[in-house]
Parts: sequence; C-alpha cells; structure tokens
Amino acid sequence: MARTCHVPWESNADEERMCPLRPLQAQNRARGASTAGSRLPTLKRLIQEKPIVRAIEVHSGFSALVVDAAVAQRRGEQVTFDCLWSSSLTSSAIKGKPDIETVTTSERMQIVDDVLEVSTKPVLYDGDTGGPKEIFAFTVRKLERLGVSGVVIEDKHLGGRSGRDRTTVFHRCRRSGGC
Repeated sequence: MARTCHVPWESNADEERMCPLRPLQAQNRARGASTAGSRLPTLKRLIQEKPIVRAIEVHSGFSALVVDAAVAQRRGEQVTFDCLWSSSLTSSAIKGKPDIETVTTSERMQIVDDVLEVSTKPVLYDGDTGGPKEIFAFTVRKLERLGVSGVVIEDKHLGGRSGRDRTTVFHRCRRSGGC
C-alpha cells in the first residue's frame, strides 16, 4: 500500500517522521533564499576554485531535491553535485516526446522554475540550437529573471550535431572574443 504525505511549511513531528521530503525542504529553507543575482557568482566561483565542477541533470523539482540531498564519500571526503543541468532531452522524455525541440520554451521554463524553487544550486540550461535569434534573446532574458546561471547552445551551422561540438563552438567563440 502506497503512503502519501502532505508537505506543509509548518512543522509537524509526525509528518517529519513519515515524509522523506521534509528534511530536504528544511535544509533548503535553512540555507536561505537564492536569488537570480546570487547564482551566477556562485557558478563563476566554483569554476575558478575547483578543477572539476560536478553537474547533474534535473527535470523536476523532485529530482532537484534528490540531487541536493545526494552525498558520497570519495577519498575520505564528502562530495556533492555543484550545479544542475536542465536538459532538453529529459524535458522531452518526461512528456513522452522526441528531443527535436517539440517541448515549448514555456514548458521548459516551468520545469526550470520548479527546480529553482527548491534548490539553491546554480542551473545550466540546454538551449539546443537557440532557435531564431529574436526568440533566443527573449529566452535568455527570461532565464536570467528566473535565476539560471548559464545557457549552452549548439551551432549546427558549424557542422556539429553532438554535445562534443558544443565545446568546439565555445572555444571558437572565446577565441573570437564573442563570448
């Protein structure tokens, strides 16, 4: 028999014992609110200070809660994920659609908003090809308002069709001074 739990903002000792999400929500509240302006500096600091920044894909508020709670031991040290990745692949998959930009930007924004509501970690957004530049500019402004720390786009005009090509495009962009 499945159990259900109500997760109110007020504390109730019985519900805290029965519902596994209560401690996760309490931890997020204890860390304080994370604003759009605080996430980008966090990502920049992580990139400067760490040799490897650990990111993992999330596709819902629940998956973000799971990531926030995930802790592992590595060489005697506790490690966690540093940031979250919002993938077009899983945004499509959880809706049963192919990953060919069939999920609307508005639908993806709702997923990102759900993630940002429960996690204080920086979020990177998979922008696919970016679409028409006029629409992409709108998308970036909306993502900035939500609190997304970065957008990764592919440039299929440079001959790329895989995630590996994103790195090539980034390096070309940096060399040209365009990023």
